[in-house]
Amino acid sequence: MSDNTNQPTPAVSVAWPLLWTVACAVAFFGLLAYTASIEEGQPIGFLAPYKDYVVIALLALFGIPAVENGSKSLFAVVQRRISPDVAGALRIIARIVAYGIILSTVVSVLTNNPAAALTMGSFAGLVAGFASQTVMGNALAGLFMTIARPIRVKDKVTIGANTGTVIRITLMHTVLNTEDCEILIPSSNITNAVLVRHKSSD
Repeated sequence: MSDNTNQPTPAVSVAWPLLWTVACAVAFFGLLAYTASIEEGQPIGFLAPYKDYVVIALLALFGIPAVENGSKSLFAVVQRRISPDVAGALRIIARIVAYGIILSTVVSVLTNNPAAALTMGSFAGLVAGFASQTVMGNALAGLFMTIARPIRVKDKVTIGANTGTVIRITLMHTVLNTEDCEILIPSSNITNAVLVRHKSSD
């Protein structure tokens, strides 16, 4: 009998990174409020002229773990409910957006210019938008294929210039097995291409 005592349960794999994210966020905003109240003459009043650098240090200390653990929680949830392909892509997009926000905040603090933060945030949003366009397109096409089921596993099909037997269908890709190799075809390509189902697969 296999021993599963050392394998984490799904709840733990999602809960711990999420708890770390919340703890980092609470600690950051709590220390940020305390830093804002520092004045000369207090026990740590020597930090008053360096508040901006303290804020940046707090961002690095708590922001990076929050981003990493938050994206890990997102990956675990999406992987379980949708697919590993979508989960990995969304994790990358979430990290781009989050680090873009952190970077824009650092620039705003250093320059005392809120417009700089808006510029950096817009750039991060633009990058995330381009990154998510292909991902969401494939995910929606894969969802359509899951509902309409134009092809099924073990069907012999020709998609564009590729002919093979369907061995796996996910939201992001359909995998064809040929005599020489396995071909991963993005879902959006399948919905936009001429699809031939060979009669031998019926």
